Amino acid sequence: MHVAIIGGGLAGPCLAHGLQRAGFQVTLHERDPEPARGQGYRIHIASEGNRALHDCLPEHLHRLVLATAGTPGSGVTIFAGDLTVINRFVVNDPAAELTPDSGISVDRLTLRTILLAELEKVTRFGSEFTGFEVLPGDRVRARFADGAVQEADLLVAADGSMSRVRRQLLPHARVVDLGMRLIFGKTPLTGEVAAITPAESLDGFSTVVGSGGRFMPLAGHQFRRDPREAAAEVRSGLEFTDTRDYVMWVLGTPDDVSALDGAGLRDAARERVADWHPHLGEIIRRADPATVRTASMRTSEPVKPWPSGPVTLVGDAIHCMVPAGIGAAVALRDAALLTRRLTDARDRGLPLVEAVHAYEAEMLQYGFEAVAAAAKQAGLTTA
Repeated sequence: MHVAIIGGGLAGPCLAHGLQRAGFQVTLHERDPEPARGQGYRIHIASEGNRALHDCLPEHLHRLVLATAGTPGSGVTIFAGDLTVINRFVVNDPAAELTPDSGISVDRLTLRTILLAELEKVTRFGSEFTGFEVLPGDRVRARFADGAVQEADLLVAADGSMSRVRRQLLPHARVVDLGMRLIFGKTPLTGEVAAITPAESLDGFSTVVGSGGRFMPLAGHQFRRDPREAAAEVRSGLEFTDTRDYVMWVLGTPDDVSALDGAGLRDAARERVADWHPHLGEIIRRADPATVRTASMRTSEPVKPWPSGPVTLVGDAIHCMVPAGIGAAVALRDAALLTRRLTDARDRGLPLVEAVHAYEAEMLQYGFEAVAAAAKQAGLTTA
């Protein structure tokens, strides 16, 4: 069986590894022309996401994921704009050994580099998906912007919240723009920056909350091991573009700043926290403008089950959610679950559509429960 995957972010490569290990033929299509982009910040991966990575990746690559994860912090802190602690929750034992069932924090770009490792022969970069058609015999043909086509037994959308596959397969599925812009930035964690960063933000995750709908997640990312040294130990041959420790900050603002470049976004973020503690503006001022980007805050609305067929979806392509430290793990869980369902069906001689249906029924349940949980955590609902 041949599976074509659209999207080379996190869930797509994880799925490709899982299917390859199970003996399926896979092609991974990524529209970007190169493996690594400058994007990528500290993200949280809950235990189910780490377990999914363990189940899908070759063992040495999963060891590399754990080795390059961030040093564990002990808790989550909520600050007022003057950096007064409003609340703090102790959630981890920093001394605990990492296992396949531990929650971890990772640098997204580092994780994506690891996920794309050893997929060179099955990955097509610069492959922009434009549409699909279902063929007789329940096969599917995918079309691409360069005129290429590919036939497969199953097409999997892993192409994010603006998924072109979803828009064709489920045109009624709604992704709502919440009218909030997020400005992301990375500030190198020098000694001077460490001195002005709240200790709680370096020992876990924190969020500053203020008036006018403003909020600012703030967290240090300190690699457990230098990724280059860890990669050399497992003889992976991987090259990492940036292995500096850093402070990640994300400013939520209702203002449209999408036309600004990195330096302009950095300055705009600094202006919008001018009435907060001066250390926060100084952390932003010291950010590398090449790392500063903006994105819309979006969430998906629940979708009722549809007739299963040779096209399905994983991750943000079906259940995108507001940033709350939940989405990455759920997307990776999708990849592992779909791998299991397809493998079980093949081994038992069951039709492909039964495997897809079983996957979708389970995924829709926990996926949209996660969407609701993320919205509640972000204060967007009162339920």
